[in-house]
Amino acid sequence: MFKLETKCSMCGKEIQGNEEVIIKLRFPEKRGMTEIKAFLTHMGQITCLDCDREQT
Repeated sequence: MFKLETKCSMCGKEIQGNEEVIIKLRFPEKRGMTEIKAFLTHMGQITCLDCDREQT
């Protein structure tokens, strides 16, 4: 299996396992997603909690 490097879209910090994040994405049209991490990485805008707090 390949490793996905997931980074915050605002600051570029690498997201670690079990870290809380905010993900903004469109609800998928199709059913049957099997690789959720790949879907979130490619289709979502991932933001770490620190950057999310700065925005609000």
